[in-house]
Amino acid sequence: MDDSFREILRGMQLPHPSTEDVTLFIITILASIGLIVLAGVLHSFLNKLREHKSLLKAAKQHGLTRNELELITKIAAGRTRIKPSLVFISIREFHRLFGPLMHDLVSKSEHDAQARRQLDGVFALRKKLFGEVAYHFGNITSTIQLKIGQSVTLQFSFNNRTYSFTSAVLDVDAHAITVVNPSYRSTYFLMQKDHPVKVSFNRSDDGYYEFETHTLRDVLKKDEYFLVLAHADKIKRMQSRMFFRVSCSIPIRYRRFAWNEDPESRYHPGTEEVDELSEGKVVDIGGGGLLVITGRQLYKNDLLTFDLPLSEENQMSDVLGKVIRIEERGIEKNLWNVHLQFLNLKSGEQDLIIRLIQQNKISGAAAAELEET
Repeated sequence: MDDSFREILRGMQLPHPSTEDVTLFIITILASIGLIVLAGVLHSFLNKLREHKSLLKAAKQHGLTRNELELITKIAAGRTRIKPSLVFISIREFHRLFGPLMHDLVSKSEHDAQARRQLDGVFALRKKLFGEVAYHFGNITSTIQLKIGQSVTLQFSFNNRTYSFTSAVLDVDAHAITVVNPSYRSTYFLMQKDHPVKVSFNRSDDGYYEFETHTLRDVLKKDEYFLVLAHADKIKRMQSRMFFRVSCSIPIRYRRFAWNEDPESRYHPGTEEVDELSEGKVVDIGGGGLLVITGRQLYKNDLLTFDLPLSEENQMSDVLGKVIRIEERGIEKNLWNVHLQFLNLKSGEQDLIIRLIQQNKISGAAAAELEET
């Protein structure tokens, strides 16, 4: 290789960096990374600051307390797909944020007082933001889940007498339950603060509930129409309303419409007289149906119509029942146990049966003990 080419190669060689140069290069890279991270943190901080101001503004518009705002911001932290400001105006966004927590709290609330209080806070916040909203969390575990307009039964003692009245829920918030104050002979009960009250109610296709509570304030003449009750620490679900039953002895007369596989003759009285009535005796009754003993042979899917005297004050007319099961009584020939399902009861009539059962006021009740079948 000639000398001229050697000189060219020597000129193309990179200079060896000094230790100071390497250190300066590393410091420059780290500083650049630090500036990028700092810019990202600053951008995130400014976004959170703007969102916090937005939350404060929205919270003020909706009348939220500091605790309610902290509840939302705490749960929303770290969930980038949730926009806390939308929680105030969108029920869907509210459930996206609180849904998993609510289901977890419901599973714990029966035995965990802290979980129950936290669940109450979520329910109260949702009701405050969106008004009365249907609940989809299974059985009721908290009295704050009571719906406005819910029919309830109030049981209490006053002047050495025990009373039981039907009332209705007027308002529910995080602090109290307001119900209609019952009256007796056009006179309202002027209860004092901390007066004990037992509340019970039926929930459609769910069960019978009851809880112990007390009044939160004196009932005065100026507000005698209202009873303000405390939330209960524990609410008890008795059992499914369809199987809430009591033994009784109620004679009835019924008309039969026989079921037939042939649609042309289905539910037709056939050769019988339309006005022909048969006799039976109701020996067991519940919100979903009853058990009748009769000497007439009936068949599954037959329809019966009858009047049902529950008590002296409560008579149900033209009740329609469907035969769902028949059992021959082994010890008594020509007698059958016929299980009927109610078909045409209104919600109020079903509630009436449950309430009378609970109060043991069914006509001719042979046993006060309730049983689940």
